[in-house]
Amino acid sequence: MTITADDIVTKVCQLSSLYQLSQEREQLGEPCLLLMYVGDGTVLGSNDSEKAEAARFLREADFMTAVVSEGDISDELASTADLVLRADETDEYVAKLFKDKTKKQIKEINACFIKARTAPAEEVLATESRAFYRLMADKNGGNSNE
Repeated sequence: MTITADDIVTKVCQLSSLYQLSQEREQLGEPCLLLMYVGDGTVLGSNDSEKAEAARFLREADFMTAVVSEGDISDELASTADLVLRADETDEYVAKLFKDKTKKQIKEINACFIKARTAPAEEVLATESRAFYRLMADKNGGNSNE
């Protein structure tokens, strides 16, 4: 497993099991987006306990997660991540997603993605609304009136 981290994106390559990620949390840093490059043999875990731990780790992550592959991805792997990306489109997608955005704007986007994992629609919309007002307040130099 190879981990490359910067301020916004952490890339994990040569990943044989997503369970490995839960064991190497500290090495991932504090990214806004975790790109998990998987191959044909990549699995969630080797047993039910490992699978549950890996799924829980990704569900509770404080960052967006994406499974990246050159080929087909199993439903099991795809269901654990926020996004599923083709390897040849990943750099372009990341560039578009974060283009011209400040770290604060990216964190607000993250908050919405993270809330969307498990919360009901009303909570997701409330999170989006609060993020919008906070960002508008920053842009206009005023209060967010939350």
